[in-house]
Amino acid sequence: MLFAAAAISFGATSCSDFLDEDNKTGETADLAYNTVSGIDGLIQSAYTYTHGWWGKEPSLGLAEMGSDLFYFGYDNKQKSMLKYDISAEALGSNVADNPCLDEYWEMFYAGVDVCNNALKYVPECSVIDDNKKAAYLGDAYFLRALYYSQMVAMWGPIPYNAEPINAINNNPVRVPEAEVYGNILNDLKQAMDNYKKANIMDGKSATADGRAYYYSAEALYARVALYAASWLGANAVSGYGNLYTEALNAANDVINNSGAKFYSRFSDTWNMNNEEATTNTENLFAVHYSNDLNAGRDNCVPYRFSSEGTGNFNSLITRTGYGRNGGSASLLMFVSLWNNGCDDIGPNGQKNNSIFFRMAAGKTTIKSKSTGKDVEVGKYYSPYGRGFTRYLPSLYLWQILDEIKGTDQRYNGTLLTEYRVHPDLAGNAANYPKMADQTYKTYDEAYAEDGNYFNGGVIGIQYALMDGNSAEGQALQAEAKDKYRLQFAFGGDIPVYTSGDPATALPTEGGKAKSDVYGDARYKSEKIEGRRSFPGIKKFLDDQYEEDYPTFDISHRDIMVLRLAEMYLIKAEAELATGGDALKTINQLRAARAIAGKDNSISGTVTIETILKERAIELCGEYQRWFDLKRTHTLIDHVKKYNAQASGNIALKHYYRPIPLSELESVTNRGDAAVTQDAGGVLQYSATQETMWQNPGY
Repeated sequence: MLFAAAAISFGATSCSDFLDEDNKTGETADLAYNTVSGIDGLIQSAYTYTHGWWGKEPSLGLAEMGSDLFYFGYDNKQKSMLKYDISAEALGSNVADNPCLDEYWEMFYAGVDVCNNALKYVPECSVIDDNKKAAYLGDAYFLRALYYSQMVAMWGPIPYNAEPINAINNNPVRVPEAEVYGNILNDLKQAMDNYKKANIMDGKSATADGRAYYYSAEALYARVALYAASWLGANAVSGYGNLYTEALNAANDVINNSGAKFYSRFSDTWNMNNEEATTNTENLFAVHYSNDLNAGRDNCVPYRFSSEGTGNFNSLITRTGYGRNGGSASLLMFVSLWNNGCDDIGPNGQKNNSIFFRMAAGKTTIKSKSTGKDVEVGKYYSPYGRGFTRYLPSLYLWQILDEIKGTDQRYNGTLLTEYRVHPDLAGNAANYPKMADQTYKTYDEAYAEDGNYFNGGVIGIQYALMDGNSAEGQALQAEAKDKYRLQFAFGGDIPVYTSGDPATALPTEGGKAKSDVYGDARYKSEKIEGRRSFPGIKKFLDDQYEEDYPTFDISHRDIMVLRLAEMYLIKAEAELATGGDALKTINQLRAARAIAGKDNSISGTVTIETILKERAIELCGEYQRWFDLKRTHTLIDHVKKYNAQASGNIALKHYYRPIPLSELESVTNRGDAAVTQDAGGVLQYSATQETMWQNPGY
């Protein structure tokens, strides 16, 4: 395989050593992995690969986008993939438009190889006791299952390596999906057995911060069983009976016995005070990022070892490089063009930094035109937007969140529909002379109410889900006049989308006549087009101000991979398939998310569309939506109904990602395959046996 030549029997004594390409083979490995530091470093290295997927920009493109929930912004770096105009070409260091599939193929297989080395060397290590061996074996089995679960969901049949690589293999064979899923479920059973033996039953007893434990493995088991059942069929995996029943039983056990619990406030699930994996009460497994971003090499993904690579993974993945500041980029991905997009808000003849600008170390004040004093706004403005826009919510996502806003905390806990201004700066907005006339909460009042500052201060920009040309829209426009900028979902002077129909709606684009898009002369700038100015997703923002790096380019927020709410959604979907009370389970989750004193329950017949809608509301942006639509065979239908950016090109072949061309060019047993879809929606392959073949259509 492509990475094999440079990743033979690889491991590391520590994460930092690993990043320095300290590659151990043969007798060197036998010696290194018979030391405490060597075996500890090997397990640490196995976890390091999670940093390349969770919290990174291109993985969000692969896992969430090209779905029904998000559009791409004006300077997105994966537009061809998100429009389903994608090829198998490996694009290397290109950052203009790159799906990074070749890099993820290499990264996950390298991570698997470290796990395989751990499974070999941990039992042989004579200097650690049986309890620690069991704990570390649990980690290795869990991570190997996690990495393979991502690969099989993207690429379908894949080569399966169960042993460390010790020779170059130019003749890999793609293993059927059902077999891969069976291996993953077996690994998770092994992980649970080892965690139980080592009494690693919760996050506080895990081998280190952010490490998995018994209920992490069981939660992933529930997810994998559901994925396999919904994609391949309930009885597709040999030896496992009804996979929906497996998913149901596992989810139930996690719900009832893991000790995980919901916060009474949904916003607390995402508050940075609760970001640590060991602190968050809903977390079941999270990718851990060290809080020390300035010395964050242990937060980085490892160097790549591909002979075709430069030694570095694409900067879309690493974000800030290897020498410093490793962490999550999720805080950057879902926010509007804020600091550079406010031409209409500020004194005539001055730049937009008179009222809004991006906070940075050493620059956290703005001078008030009214008082002449410098106003400290760092902690209040810090989470707001950047000078670029990557992803924005689809009209469909905005609509289904809006449907619940009267009863469900997830509306306000997810959508950022207002950008607010410090009251002492309201007089700076020449085009909105009545901005200071608004009633408002102080920042301290907002923080006391919801644990963050988002609702403090006066409105500077507001987004409204309505037709700006309707009577209701015109009334709201009259109310906002001279007070703040108002952007409607569609219609009016400056709409976010071109239409009120989710099947045809696109983010508006600048450069058109004022009468076409911007009815008011104040709004002539393309910076407030829908691709740049839109309601954001707030749950990933760093809502706690940190003086050392306000609005940093990376975050130390731990990224939850598995959490309690998903277990209710898995349980409900499994009950739908097995005849249980899915409605009751959904309403249990909705009760936990209800606004105090409100009835947040639903009624009627539950269908897979009910489940998918609830999953969208709860899990949007959490690396699952594309996989949800794929595994439920609804990808093409939902894209055509709800994503006009992608609907023109999407086809049956897009249920799988292309095998990277660089991989196929390195093998000597390349074959061919064709694909059809049976009456149940399951894809059926006709492939040349014992070959490495490209997914049909690419």
